[in-house]
Amino acid sequence: MKTFTKICNIFDRYNYQIIPTDSKKVKMYATFNNSSLYLVNIISLDSAYTFSKEKFKEYKVITKEQFGHIDSNKIILLNLIITENALDIYKDVNYTPDFDEDLIDINWIIDENEGKLVIPSMQVNSVIGIEKDIRKLLEANDESWGPKTIQESASIPYITYGLLGINIIFFIYMEKSGGTTNILNLVKFGAIDYYSFFTKGEYYRLITSMFIHIGALHLLYNMFSLFIFGTRIEKYMNKWEYILLYGLSGISGGLLSITVDLINQRPVISAGASGAIYGLIGAILVYSRVYKKHIGGLNSYTILIMFIVGIAFGTMNPGISNLAHLGGFIGGALVAYLLTLREQA
Repeated sequence: MKTFTKICNIFDRYNYQIIPTDSKKVKMYATFNNSSLYLVNIISLDSAYTFSKEKFKEYKVITKEQFGHIDSNKIILLNLIITENALDIYKDVNYTPDFDEDLIDINWIIDENEGKLVIPSMQVNSVIGIEKDIRKLLEANDESWGPKTIQESASIPYITYGLLGINIIFFIYMEKSGGTTNILNLVKFGAIDYYSFFTKGEYYRLITSMFIHIGALHLLYNMFSLFIFGTRIEKYMNKWEYILLYGLSGISGGLLSITVDLINQRPVISAGASGAIYGLIGAILVYSRVYKKHIGGLNSYTILIMFIVGIAFGTMNPGISNLAHLGGFIGGALVAYLLTLREQA
């Protein structure tokens, strides 16, 4: 049962939902990914619990009846069969899954004698990256090895709320001091353009421009986005990591935008928190991919769709700086990835 427990540990740490079974030799997990329901059966065979083709066929029917009502594009059932006699069952599980069925069953073997994952030649050889973690676990000499994982904090996202407050207060003050659509007032309070930055050396504008918004609609859109994404990712980071992520994302977005403006000689005044916010989106994408879990209900597929839609919308609106969005997204994704590496060091 040692291998059985180690394999179960992968799915426990990824917070897969546990589904009750009628045997201590079988443990079942479930998760949603890209609108499909993934079911994982971990089955430990021994002299008392042997393999049976008829049993597998019957179990597939029961599983289909049990989960068929769930709203999903497909149900993928992955059976991880742990045995000391891999050759004895290889032929029975080596068949091509029927991808036209509502429930697609996939069978892999974990050879306890060899300590390796055996994927039959006609079976699917990859299921949302699970095979990588299984192989790493079986190859690792360190018994404490486990997949990368993080836990959501129950604390209130104070920094996001603080950023919301700062942006709103700054907006109100600017409105009372000359307006937020007046170009001279925008420049006075710290909006950025390539001339001020590169020629006059006013580098502080990379920071101040992140807290300036041009008109009420600009503020409303960015603060709504900051609330949606900030309150989610902040719960998976400590306060300094989150501040670093937000700040560097905003800076990278601003740098890319004004650098391209310089190359094209476009005298554009830029401001807004969108670069930093797109950095939060990039971080959610990275965390979702690395840790194989939803971040505040958002997975990598959803985030990619949001990013593509956001860029498409920006392309249709010349007043929106897609370069700042792209730069912030790349900066945020990079910072998040480096943080995941540090956490696993």
